[in-house]
Amino acid sequence: MSDCPTPLWRHLSFTLMWTSTAASGFGDRMMMLAGLALLGGLAAGSANATAVQASTQFWFFLSYIILSVPGGWLADRLPRKWLLLACDESRGLILLLACYLLTAAPVGTPAAVDASHWWKIYGILLAVGCFAAIFNPTRNAIIPQIIPRPQLQPANAVILVINVIASMIGMLIGGLIISATSAASVRNGLILGAGFYLVSGTFFAFLRPTPGSSVSPSSVSSGGSRTLRVRSPGSQTPALKAQPPHETRSLMQVLRFAASHRRIAWLILLNVMVWSAAAVVSSALLGIGKHHYGLQGDALLSQFTQLSAMMGAGMLLGGVLIVLIRTRRESPIVIMIALAGAGACVLLLAVAPWRPASFLAALGIGVFGNLAIVAIMTLLQTLSPNYIRGRVMGLNSMVNTIASVSTYFAIWRLPDADVNIIIVLQVLGPLLLLVGIAGLWRHLRQGPLDRGDRNLLWHLARLLVLVVHRLRWHGRGAVPCDGPVMLVSNHTTGVDPLLIQASLNRCVRWLMIDKYQLRVLGYLWRAIDPITIRKGDKPAAQVRAVIEALKGGETVGIFPEGGLQRDHRNLQPFLPGVAVMAQRSGAWVVPVWISGTPRKKNLLLHLLWPSRSCVTFGKPYYVDQRAERDAVLEDLKQRMLALAGD
Repeated sequence: MSDCPTPLWRHLSFTLMWTSTAASGFGDRMMMLAGLALLGGLAAGSANATAVQASTQFWFFLSYIILSVPGGWLADRLPRKWLLLACDESRGLILLLACYLLTAAPVGTPAAVDASHWWKIYGILLAVGCFAAIFNPTRNAIIPQIIPRPQLQPANAVILVINVIASMIGMLIGGLIISATSAASVRNGLILGAGFYLVSGTFFAFLRPTPGSSVSPSSVSSGGSRTLRVRSPGSQTPALKAQPPHETRSLMQVLRFAASHRRIAWLILLNVMVWSAAAVVSSALLGIGKHHYGLQGDALLSQFTQLSAMMGAGMLLGGVLIVLIRTRRESPIVIMIALAGAGACVLLLAVAPWRPASFLAALGIGVFGNLAIVAIMTLLQTLSPNYIRGRVMGLNSMVNTIASVSTYFAIWRLPDADVNIIIVLQVLGPLLLLVGIAGLWRHLRQGPLDRGDRNLLWHLARLLVLVVHRLRWHGRGAVPCDGPVMLVSNHTTGVDPLLIQASLNRCVRWLMIDKYQLRVLGYLWRAIDPITIRKGDKPAAQVRAVIEALKGGETVGIFPEGGLQRDHRNLQPFLPGVAVMAQRSGAWVVPVWISGTPRKKNLLLHLLWPSRSCVTFGKPYYVDQRAERDAVLEDLKQRMLALAGD
């Protein structure tokens, strides 16, 4: 077993990363609110605040289309921390320049500038966006060089949450500082945003990233007189195999890489859907305030910033939730549930002209949106080898931005956008809901097992034990991927079969007494097909049933003690039939040790009581058919106890 990584709260480079991200997020909000005020989107009598808001987003993100992939290429060629520093410092200097170009006006002058000067505002947004387009893929590429893989999803969630908190604070403070009636207030907001950019950039100089490495292909080992095929250790979704170094020089390599790896392509497409929906919702908030509540001017700005802050609070809650549940290995389920939940909240926002409902919908959109964003980003980082990760992040950013910029442009040019954006939300909500439900059902029916019903139960079991029992496993790569296998484990709680099954990509058949097979759970029994032990069966008949299953090439799970260790973790004497099964079946025997499970009397509490459970798989071995059965049992016991001491 590997040593425990440094906790995130004590990780210096991670602390520098999230503090810098927070400062950048604050600067972004101040700049966006300043642009909205300067373009007249908050002025009394403005007929199209939604379109003005969309135009600021359009010009800011336009540069992403051109610079995202080159930015990723730079992230793969240059020291990433210095690239991050340069991007933030440049953004700060641009905002300082903007103070003198756009807001040099006497006190009491309205914030909105004449239309003949709008090109300056759009130019500033475009210039800042250019450095943001390089910054984002670089930041996403460097995170796996700072954070170990087991901590990657919580780290992504924390960074995104911190960014949201900073953006929320920036929205609220910006709403207090910036006024539609005062150009001087916009100048103050820009100076404050520039200061945060300049401070955040200096922090990156102290990062200490480690060189990245890719995961090797599945290994092959041997044991005894037979060839033993095993899976590569680690998570279910290891980094994809790296290409030869000489192929990394071409920018087109990332397109070939994404095209040849369907999981990368699908994740990017899902990201497109999420960020396009985010573009619609963020643009619609002003229209919601005007259409549902008849607001304008500073009252509209207050409503807009409050709804944005509520959405940010939801993202904060979603980030905390994903850190707690730790579902990196079942991220597709989280993504689809998040899409469906976000769709329901978008529909509520569109159809309910009641302020509590609007704030509740904004909160839900933030929660579900952040769940989807973190899960998708973590999978992309996990699947992408380090040598090309920057370009994968750049490609992802570019494709997302093409969709987002197109969305912003369409809203910008949408006739009577403040009203028609509500209709767009009424279509978007059900669409996200249907995609989430359909994708969830499709994913649950797919998996490593041979039938849809088994895959469904396998996914649900993994979700339960990963969330409630925070399951960890060690040595799974040693379990043979085909042929007969006996998994021999200590028995601590009623959740033990789920822990072992969730750790493996093979269907495990368990011995089970028929009186526990309740008819109401008939779907479950038909799916897992346990080896049923009936009352009155002779031990010889039970042994024969197991041997027949093993000779058929199946994986059979056995608890040799014949009972639960409810209050203790000391092995009880083994049933003698276990040795007979191992010798006569000719199967590989894999000792297993389970620890950390709840010490409760009630079987229901075994399932639902939180724990930190761990399953450790030993090396498979072949039992000598000529050995004494007592010797076979003692050898097996010692192998299991050795796992307990590791």
